[in-house]
Amino acid sequence: MDEICTSRMETTVAEAFRESIRLKEELLGKETGTILRMAEVLSLAFRRGRRLFLFGNGGSAADAQHIAAEFVNRFQKERPALPAMALTVDTSVLTSISNDLHFEKVFVRQLQAFARAGDVALGISTSGTSPNVLEALEWAEDRDLCTLGLAGVAPCPMDRHCRHVLHVPSTVAARIQECHITVGHILCELVEDELYGGRP
Repeated sequence: MDEICTSRMETTVAEAFRESIRLKEELLGKETGTILRMAEVLSLAFRRGRRLFLFGNGGSAADAQHIAAEFVNRFQKERPALPAMALTVDTSVLTSISNDLHFEKVFVRQLQAFARAGDVALGISTSGTSPNVLEALEWAEDRDLCTLGLAGVAPCPMDRHCRHVLHVPSTVAARIQECHITVGHILCELVEDELYGGRP
């Protein structure tokens, strides 16, 4: 690569890191309370034998699966499995619902099958406007599930259906997703500490 190309790429790298750091610092200042409230909701639900359902599209689907895996298996300490389920992994269920009903039904139909009052529904959407996420959250809200959301810049339609929403103050999907997975990891750590005591 020539020097001009290398310099441009180095600038891109630096800008991406700086923006990601800036957003995380802003979340630390503004959303710590939201994160603590979410962790409290999750800890209480797991204590009561309730389940966590996570869902989103694209990169948010991957985040849902990632966070669910940390709860089911382990995060930083050896402890019992926690009942978390990503509604983004069963291709037969996803494609049959999309084909026979509508793609907007892919998450709500699964909640109808598995969720009960007292469970937690965590929707993830960088835009906060994903129709299938909103429909699932609305259904969950109406049936006494505790609804949580990870979104982008506020306000957004998810606000209407979530008890607690964490907003990343950006419109860039990549930067929002980087913050979402950081928050997911923090929630896992807080819940493990609350339920099973202390740091590893």
